[in-house]
Amino acid sequence: MIKYFKQRLFWKFFFSYLTLTLLIMLVMGVVIRFLLPGLFDSHINRMMILFSQRGITDDGFMMGGRSMMDGTGLIQDLYNIFNQIIVDAFLYAFLPAILVALVVSVLMSRKFVQPLQEMEVVADRIAEGNFNERLPVREVSTEYQDELQHLCIRINRMASRLEQVEEMRKKLIGDIAHELRTPLTVIKGAMEGFMDGVLEPDRSTYERIYRQADRLEGLVDDLQELNYLEMGTLEMDFKPVDINKFMGDIKQTMGIKVSTKGVNFRLDLPEDQLLVRADEDRLEQIMLNLLDNALRYTPTGGEVKIIVKKVVEWAKISVNDTGVGIPKEHLPYVFDRFYRVDEARARQDGGSGIGLTIVKRLVEAHNGEISVESEGRGKGASFAFTLPVYD
Repeated sequence: MIKYFKQRLFWKFFFSYLTLTLLIMLVMGVVIRFLLPGLFDSHINRMMILFSQRGITDDGFMMGGRSMMDGTGLIQDLYNIFNQIIVDAFLYAFLPAILVALVVSVLMSRKFVQPLQEMEVVADRIAEGNFNERLPVREVSTEYQDELQHLCIRINRMASRLEQVEEMRKKLIGDIAHELRTPLTVIKGAMEGFMDGVLEPDRSTYERIYRQADRLEGLVDDLQELNYLEMGTLEMDFKPVDINKFMGDIKQTMGIKVSTKGVNFRLDLPEDQLLVRADEDRLEQIMLNLLDNALRYTPTGGEVKIIVKKVVEWAKISVNDTGVGIPKEHLPYVFDRFYRVDEARARQDGGSGIGLTIVKRLVEAHNGEISVESEGRGKGASFAFTLPVYD
């Protein structure tokens, strides 16, 4: 029986309230008994004054000389009567007080336990994979919400986040399957052509198969790197990097690709030396991804420009282009996995679809922030990120 009560939060609340009520009543009884003599003495003096005003002297005689009663006996009798009244009143009040205490204990215990029971049910359903479950929360101003309401709100927020993660997981699996299917279809088709004698095993066919295999390898590598970034297990080697020299090296690295595309490539760097705290290899990966993305969507004769500015304790690096631009409704989703503004064109260009996602995670690993701006189609785009200045 004791084990049963210990395992039920309702009974813990119930006995807590009941015990508190009984203790209060016990303390009240003890205090009354302790203070009763003093209270009686203080009030009996007022009674004696009242008696004297009515014609009763201190020794118990009326003013006419006729004896009424002995004063000492009167006081003792009054005390006994007064004491009995207090005891009787306390005893008569005890039973109703116990009933009220029981009712209040049940109501208060249920009020506190019911939300916890609802949380238990919802938590079990969430654990079973029903992420659309929510707890009922009363619409109360934040300043009037108690701890239980805060907990309900946080559980609902957790369920919403889990639901979003589950949707992202399903979408990710679908996207990966879709990305893998295209190169695998090409490779499989070529192999079947070889086996059926439809295709000749010439150099161009082998090159096409190799490009698709290379695309598969790149996708797997990107997925693996993104997984390391999101798990926080990717090792970073932070050190001071001279941003002016670094951008000069990047311009040389991209020189051939820029010339081939026929795009004007410009640098706008600070006059003074600017050191940033960064992993140079990862920073190079960020820049190459952003520049590759800019060149891919900038037509011949366009311009790609890198701007570096110092903003307080941060270095702000922007990659601007005069390319096809991004519609405003797509801007919030640019850094999502496998998100493409133009599906057909992006797949034709051979991008993995997670390059910008990796860029975002790498910038965050540097404690920086990244954003994208565009005025719409045909008006170019600007990717800007921040890095901490090296002290």
